[in-house]
Amino acid sequence: MGMPESSSVRQKIRGEEKVAANSLRTLIYSIAMSTEDKVVLEDMINKLSQEADTMLDIINDIDRHHQKELLVGYKKLLQNTLDAVDRRLEGI
Repeated sequence: MGMPESSSVRQKIRGEEKVAANSLRTLIYSIAMSTEDKVVLEDMINKLSQEADTMLDIINDIDRHHQKELLVGYKKLLQNTLDAVDRRLEGI
């Protein structure tokens, strides 16, 4: 099985996630909608980003022989979410 992620790889991944989250936050605040909706969306982005970090950290810290199947399962969960977003985009 593969090696656990090094701390530098983890930091790089976190940096990339933070850039994506910041871009989405900037977009939210550039769109005309209520301040309440903007705050709720920003809070959800923060939670999603934190949950992704936590999930990857937990998977990285478990027995190596289980990491691949968990990562594949997590990827499938995320892919299903992306597929749902794609279906919504097709309707716009």
